[in-house]
Amino acid sequence: MAVFPTETDVSIAVAPAPSSYLEWAPILAGAVLAAAISSIMTAFGSAIGLSLVSAEPSRSSSLTVLGIAAALWALWGTVSACIAGGYVAGRMRRPVPDATAHEREMRDGAHGLLVWATGVLLLAFIATSSAVGAGRTALEGAAAATSGATSLLKLQQDPLGSALDGILRAPGAGAPVTPEERSELSRLMATAMVNGTLDPADRDYIATRMASRAGIGKPEAEKRVDDALAKLNQAKETAKQAAEKARKVGIISAFLTAAVLLVGAAAGWFGAVLGGGHRDEQREMPGWGRRRL
Repeated sequence: MAVFPTETDVSIAVAPAPSSYLEWAPILAGAVLAAAISSIMTAFGSAIGLSLVSAEPSRSSSLTVLGIAAALWALWGTVSACIAGGYVAGRMRRPVPDATAHEREMRDGAHGLLVWATGVLLLAFIATSSAVGAGRTALEGAAAATSGATSLLKLQQDPLGSALDGILRAPGAGAPVTPEERSELSRLMATAMVNGTLDPADRDYIATRMASRAGIGKPEAEKRVDDALAKLNQAKETAKQAAEKARKVGIISAFLTAAVLLVGAAAGWFGAVLGGGHRDEQREMPGWGRRRL
């Protein structure tokens, strides 16, 4: 007589539930690939950026052109790296047969976002950078290279020292200016440069002293003082314009970094969903994965 097992006697083989839906092996693999591609793109971008800069300002590309080129290169490099890394993570992740298509897409996309985030942290740790550090560094480097190329053709002059030389210049050979006299004049002119104007009493004092020392008329000495103060104010204005320009470049760089990072996150999501779809369809890459006997 055949004995059939009851429901309680039947042992059903059930796969153990995963402890986590995240698979860090494909995530780390995708992040390493994304970081490697980003490093390669950085190297190429540096070469292209240096080719656009010349020691002669007339033969060097403008800062605007360099900034646009850096932004486009950063965008391209980030999107390429994140899509490739996300695709590897999505394709290598184990399939989940019991999940709906929407659920699989969400899980693949989440793995792509983690590839992007891990890649950002990896590059920040290795190169003290970010996923778009190449773009930001290229933009700042372009500005530095442009100003550096210009400085090669100019003498780095001290505006205050140049102004003092103009005031203290005397025709013929005279008594040398003592350090105390130059220091006193330097303090007076520095105060005038900060305030934007020279106190009338200080102006009369300087003109009288210089007229006596240089053997020139007081009107000419006063003109020298006024010319020197005008040069100092011009140098101050130039410095303010340079600082404002640097501030604007910093703002643009920050917004560029944030924007490209967001695009990189979307690219990582897209790449992982694409890789997961190819995994579920078991799609073969053309010419890859086939042995030819």
